[in-house]
Amino acid sequence: MSAMNRLAVAMMATLLLVLSGCAPAKVPFLTVQFCVQNRAGVAQLITDLNAIANANQLDFADSSADTAHDLAAVHYRGRERADGSPVINVGLSGKDGFFVGGGNLGLPGYQVQLGFTTGSDDAESHRLAAQVIGRLKQRWRLLMLPPGAAARPMADCR
Repeated sequence: MSAMNRLAVAMMATLLLVLSGCAPAKVPFLTVQFCVQNRAGVAQLITDLNAIANANQLDFADSSADTAHDLAAVHYRGRERADGSPVINVGLSGKDGFFVGGGNLGLPGYQVQLGFTTGSDDAESHRLAAQVIGRLKQRWRLLMLPPGAAARPMADCR
């Protein structure tokens, strides 16, 4: 595993622990990857996730700026940001442990990966995941990843 991938995995694990109150990280039951294409797409993703959080009494966190600052502090010079794309690091969490988290760490450009983990109510977690997926599908072409698979750079993300 390259140093860039190890850093991305470490950052995502840290995000999961912070947003879940330091509980052990769960394995996602669903992982999606998609391309938001540009800065307007990044802003739209954040707006959509925030709206879903508000409508469902979930907490929304946009840690993108903090993550970018932390990466700069360790002098990380990720080639995946060479196109000027911003760091994306976002999450939704419910009181019952439901969690959606992800971003573009370790991925080039405007490619995003989101992982969904269940809370104490599996049916509710799946309902919320379907709502998030439905909203995202209105704007972007989603690639559903096989269980346990990590996102890989997409050839057709411009």
